[in-house]
Amino acid sequence: MIIYTDGSCNYNPGPGGFGVVVLDDNENLVLTHSERSQNTTNNREELKAILWAFLRYGEPAAAGKNPPIVYSDSAYSVNTLTNWMFSWEKKGWLKSDNKTPENLDLIKPFYKYWQ
Repeated sequence: MIIYTDGSCNYNPGPGGFGVVVLDDNENLVLTHSERSQNTTNNREELKAILWAFLRYGEPAAAGKNPPIVYSDSAYSVNTLTNWMFSWEKKGWLKSDNKTPENLDLIKPFYKYWQ
């Protein structure tokens, strides 16, 4: 499965939303999905798109299936979900400057996916 995600915001914070396109392994369209938010940030919408996709289409490796390939143009989201969140969790959900990361309400559910 291949999933393309994107999020955006008009002003930061401001109205925004995210979109997801899901393709099967043969690149046939499975579905498109989008949601809007009234008061959000671009980083929140990027994370929400990825989280939406994984909660619906990601399966733990123990289930015998490969996780989907997810594409995102958000360096913040990719770094957060592939690297930073693991360090933050080890430090009690604190960044290297001892501040709480933004968007933990979205990051923690994704972290649980990997447990």
